[in-house]
Amino acid sequence: MSEVTNVEEARAEDPEALRDALLDQVAYLVDEIEALRTVVGDVPEQIKSGRPAADVLTMKELYGAIATLDAKVRRPRIARIVDEDEPTLTPVDPEAEVREADWNEQEMDAILDRVKEARQGLVDVLKDLPLEAWHRTATIEEESVTLFTLVHRITQADAERLRDLGYRLHGAHLSERDEPLPT
Repeated sequence: MSEVTNVEEARAEDPEALRDALLDQVAYLVDEIEALRTVVGDVPEQIKSGRPAADVLTMKELYGAIATLDAKVRRPRIARIVDEDEPTLTPVDPEAEVREADWNEQEMDAILDRVKEARQGLVDVLKDLPLEAWHRTATIEEESVTLFTLVHRITQADAERLRDLGYRLHGAHLSERDEPLPT
């Protein structure tokens, strides 16, 4: 098993390589969407829009959370980090906004289009930033974080959501194979 990357150490050692690696990870979802279309398209609607528990987002809402965060939270935060001297960013609860939106009423292809569009917009913003901008900081809940750290957290949040979606797809028993998912 590989070691967990210490973002601050990697930033100090080779910031350009770290930026490139983070950009690749964030951009990966753009390509992944096309692969997801074929898999998710065969999932019964009740699984895509049903809640596994009362307080848990549906599959459609999980994708909606990514689109919402990328378009309405992450891009504006990045703009503030770049434009302001000492921005203080307030924590967000994407689940509250997602629950109030109409994600479950939309077709899955339309949702995936929105995720892809929002993510591509985020990637474009990040790619256009000079390396110096990635060293800029903001304060979130009394913690000073660099743009490097913020983007790393995006990749971690994505991984968690996509892992949850993977377990749901596996739990739907869409194939004859009944093997545990890799951890």
